[in-house]
Amino acid sequence: MIKPDTYSDRELLIALHCGDKKAFEALYFRYFAPLSSYAFKKLQDEYVVTELVQDVFVDIWKKRETLDTDGEVAGLLYAMMRNKALHELRARIIQSKHIEEFTQLHKNDTADVLTDGLYARQMEEKMLQAVNRLSPQCKNAFTLSRYEHLSYKEIAEKMSISVNTVEKHIGKALQHLRQEFQEYHLPVIILLGLMELAIQK
Repeated sequence: MIKPDTYSDRELLIALHCGDKKAFEALYFRYFAPLSSYAFKKLQDEYVVTELVQDVFVDIWKKRETLDTDGEVAGLLYAMMRNKALHELRARIIQSKHIEEFTQLHKNDTADVLTDGLYARQMEEKMLQAVNRLSPQCKNAFTLSRYEHLSYKEIAEKMSISVNTVEKHIGKALQHLRQEFQEYHLPVIILLGLMELAIQK
């Protein structure tokens, strides 16, 4: 094998251009450490630096037939190393940004779920309290209608009261719920949905 200090860079470059593997090995041993030191200052990752330096020499070997033999080997190697290091840094920034965005999104989603869940539980609890404040007969008629889904006639038979009385009880219950939740501006259909959730607890 050619010793690194035996030939000049230009002589090694000319030999490499002709496909001389020993010239390639000589350049590798001559510049591996300097390129690694240069890249490590930018990347601070020994494993990544080793991989990138090896990539530089792989690229040099692949491009050997198109190399400018009047050019400067050191300048070419450092330029290739700089480009790979910059590409790695850009990739890290993009990855870091994506991780940050994902983390923030996850935090926001979690916060929304917790907030929505807490609000829903508060509404259900308030609904249950509101229903419990109804008179016994009114509460019974209303829950039979909303929870057991009985018709007014069935409720009347079950409670031994008239259908007209059932209608009055349920109407009174709805009016009471509207008043209880008027500050929330909730439509009746939502109130009834909350009613079913509260009863199922």
